[in-house]
Amino acid sequence: MSSGRKSTDRMQTYLQNYRELTAQLAQTGFIWPGHIQRRYLACGKTNCACYKDPKARHGPYVYWTSKSKGKTVSRMLDPDEAKLLEEWIENRRKLDTTIRQM
Repeated sequence: MSSGRKSTDRMQTYLQNYRELTAQLAQTGFIWPGHIQRRYLACGKTNCACYKDPKARHGPYVYWTSKSKGKTVSRMLDPDEAKLLEEWIENRRKLDTTIRQM
């Protein structure tokens, strides 16, 4: 096989991979920036178990964290919001990976 044929085969492989990656992009749903964190917190009451024992802290409380204008912003989420944003954040991660591969 000549080197011209190898180059053509390689280009066809690249094009096929690119088409597959493009198809993946078309399947991407909503995307959202940031990260989801689950935190266990102490309530601050001295007579509560969480005051003395870190394992007895309240939670988990779900927070969304991101950067806005160079500053970190966080927001507590209710369970429905957390489920939705987790899916959208995972979509963003998949999008980032696909774009890097392209």
